[in-house]
Amino acid sequence: MDFADLGLDAKILKAAADLGWTEPTPIQAEAVPVGLRGEDIMAQAQTGTGKTAAYGMTILGRTPSRMKAPSALVLCPTRELAAQVGQELFRLSRYTGHRYAAIYGGARYDTQIRELKRGVDIVVGTPGRVKDLIEKEALDVSSVRIAVLDEADRMLDMGFEEEVDFIMAAIPSERQTLMFSATMADGIIRMGRRFTRDPVDIRVSRDEPCSDLVSQYYIPVSRGGKLDRLETILACNFPKTVVFCQTKSMVDELSESLNADFKTGALHGDMPQNRRERVIRGFRDDRFRVLIATDVAARGIDVNNVDVVVNYDVPNDAETYLHRIGRTGRAGRNGIAISFVTKREDGRIRMYEAETGKKMKRTTVEDVAAALSGNLSQQPVRERKVVRAVVSKPPEEIKGMVAVQVNLGKEDGLGRVQIMEAVKRNANLTDDLVGRVGLGGTASYVEVEGGFADMVVRTLTGKSHNGKTIRARIAPRKVPYAERTAVREKVAAAPNGDVQGTE
Repeated sequence: MDFADLGLDAKILKAAADLGWTEPTPIQAEAVPVGLRGEDIMAQAQTGTGKTAAYGMTILGRTPSRMKAPSALVLCPTRELAAQVGQELFRLSRYTGHRYAAIYGGARYDTQIRELKRGVDIVVGTPGRVKDLIEKEALDVSSVRIAVLDEADRMLDMGFEEEVDFIMAAIPSERQTLMFSATMADGIIRMGRRFTRDPVDIRVSRDEPCSDLVSQYYIPVSRGGKLDRLETILACNFPKTVVFCQTKSMVDELSESLNADFKTGALHGDMPQNRRERVIRGFRDDRFRVLIATDVAARGIDVNNVDVVVNYDVPNDAETYLHRIGRTGRAGRNGIAISFVTKREDGRIRMYEAETGKKMKRTTVEDVAAALSGNLSQQPVRERKVVRAVVSKPPEEIKGMVAVQVNLGKEDGLGRVQIMEAVKRNANLTDDLVGRVGLGGTASYVEVEGGFADMVVRTLTGKSHNGKTIRARIAPRKVPYAERTAVREKVAAAPNGDVQGTE
């Protein structure tokens, strides 16, 4: 079968050919003809199977272009997935003339509203932002004829059921509904029955990314023994690696510790959207080889050349484990999944094995390093980045990002994004000069490029935000996580807790 057999318009076929697509994937072969007939669909398909193109081709084949109000609405659980879906639709609509808008939280309302007012045919968005814009009467859904629920199970997991119910009730009942989900648990089936009419059930791929290409290992560790083992793994042929942590603070601490020797990227939900998108692009384009993330990265990030997944903190449930390790072993490449397991977490191994249908091998970091050497022997070895901060210098002289403290925080009714925007606007900074934001009650911390730190402090101090005079200063240097851990270990080992040279 080729794409012409699916009944697609010549303009869509031409766009697919430009993308180098020669034949449809199983989900496309099953779903596109059904979708083009106007039937509702409930499909089980995992990330990376081509489902975006399946419903994208259906939308482009069944809706007119250049309309004032959108004819199609695609709901996605995360900002990253919404952005990726928008890009795929843009490529597929190259010759059809369809216009799309991607709307999600973390981006400016006024920018998105202006885009909607200019007229779009397809809206791709996250449930929270779509609901907000419907309530503000900025998004007109009265002309929507096709509704897509992408990764419906993830939307339920993230607590979006109320928002999805609101949005689907606002869309005309005479519509076509296409629902795609990696799993078909009872809750997902009930959701599908609420929103679809006599749907065609398509199940071409269970959410089972754990193929024979993924070798699963676990390493027994203590809480304090993880960092050294991770560094050993990363130093072995410098594999392209996703490291999963349970908390946002752990992502930040681990990234800070590793950045002394490895170029890393950090990804979690408290980062502004523009920075998250830069991190994902940088990882995909190999500008850095190690991505440290919370489970926001477990879905919706389509990077096929990940060598290793490390569960620095193992997840509480088997489904999350499955999604995490599914970031490797893709597109015909071998992959390795490594989990650091403490004594209290031993029982989870059996749970993971039952979910994947495969055994996890107990091993040591040395054996993993040997396995990596064999699996990655044909891949280019990347040079190790060695950048040591000179602690004796004041923070403003240290290359890289410097934290600036400002007297704005939660008590002013501000969040991380609002504080970042206030600093950028008042100091005339571009996006690439601003990093992470640490939110506090009365004061917060904003990372800025080191060479601009003094200027930022001078420019911000005395400015006004919402009637409050801003005060700014270079924040005191925070001792890196690895240094704090080393001091604690010395103190614990000393007979009387008296260690020379520690404070």
